[in-house]
Amino acid sequence: METTRRLRLNSTSLVLIPLAIVINIAIGQLAAGTPVYLDSIGTVLVGALMGPLMGALTGMLSNLIWGAATSSVPTASFFYVAGTIGLIAGFAGKQRLFLRASPRWFSAVVGAIFLFALTLFVLMFIGRTIDSEGNSVLPTMQDLFVSNWFIFVLALAAGAVAGYAVLQRGGYAGMIGLLTGVLCAIIAAPTAAYFFSGVTGGGTDMLVALYRASGANIMGSVLAQSTTSDPFDKMTSFMLVWLILQALPRRILARFPYGLPETADDQHVPAEPLASRLS
Repeated sequence: METTRRLRLNSTSLVLIPLAIVINIAIGQLAAGTPVYLDSIGTVLVGALMGPLMGALTGMLSNLIWGAATSSVPTASFFYVAGTIGLIAGFAGKQRLFLRASPRWFSAVVGAIFLFALTLFVLMFIGRTIDSEGNSVLPTMQDLFVSNWFIFVLALAAGAVAGYAVLQRGGYAGMIGLLTGVLCAIIAAPTAAYFFSGVTGGGTDMLVALYRASGANIMGSVLAQSTTSDPFDKMTSFMLVWLILQALPRRILARFPYGLPETADDQHVPAEPLASRLS
């Protein structure tokens, strides 16, 4: 079985790696200045289809090439985090968790968490103000929840409905993304804090400044920023890859080592076309 999978790493499947690197860099550049990264979609896609080794390789190469091309030391320095994302996505791909159907209630939970986090980010930036020195100041979490509690309740309810009706049986991908984000936040924080003092040149620097202004030290501020943005970011990336895999024809998926179900239990998730679920 493993020999067959190695043989299926043909020229067609290997083309995905440079394409994924381009996707990572392009979308990552577009997302610069926002509190999310979205620079690991290609990495997760490679991991899901080609396994942990190729996923980790894609992630590390993406950051190293991106850092070299833009002379960004912080970007290159987090190559190990990008590799970890690819590694986790690859193990999930080997277990067919991007293909295996999850319970619909599980997808409802994932949908609720996702929309809640999205609402938090949107309201955080809508509510930001400018201080006397011209710096952006974000509202505190307490102020956000107190003044917008009804919106958050609606977001949880709407997210649960959307997860149940649209995501349906793809909840595993979203939850793996969430857990990956938590792990990445933990392993990235020391590098960001001790080598860059929390300033990495991205939109997340604003969150670090917010937590610093609240009295937290460098390490605490960076860890708080990471645990605020990374889980949502990785959940988004994993769910986008899940959607991509549902849209790809079976003949394309068959070109990759982990593109098709291995057993009857690892059934391809959508029971109906994706377009009909979104309509």
